[in-house]
Amino acid sequence: MAHRIRLRKPWTRLDHSSAAPPVTSASSMGPNEENTSQVDVPDLSGDHAGSLDGSSSSGEIAETIVHRVSYVRRFNRPSGIESGERVELELGEVTGRLEDVRVNSQSLFDDADHHVKSMRFDVTDRLSNHNELEIQIHGDGLLPRLTGAVNLWIVTPE
Repeated sequence: MAHRIRLRKPWTRLDHSSAAPPVTSASSMGPNEENTSQVDVPDLSGDHAGSLDGSSSSGEIAETIVHRVSYVRRFNRPSGIESGERVELELGEVTGRLEDVRVNSQSLFDDADHHVKSMRFDVTDRLSNHNELEIQIHGDGLLPRLTGAVNLWIVTPE
């Protein structure tokens, strides 16, 4: 049996951007700046950047180009975990390339993990009473976004 905890909100999204060729006299962000916003996950919010080349779906040139994003969420250790139960982190779909997943500043990736199809990680031994999850995504020519759900699963061995 398994119990799911949805990590929908609140998330902080940090867009790591650089300035595109200016289209107006004032730009909202200068070169190599970061823009922070509060979002829900799945993050289906649009962005003026549209893609890494600065074009949007309407063909307009954006003021900034988002190369990668970081999603950060804090959460408490799930209560009532019994001996033998495991806590697994499940990541949904991303637009772009998943660069890193960190729990309490500890990467869940090793060199082989960057190319796995499954995005489920056992985080039982990495949890403390208060935790921080960070997910980093590189655009690879697309607007980088965490477009799928993020869940914690409490898994009871059979």
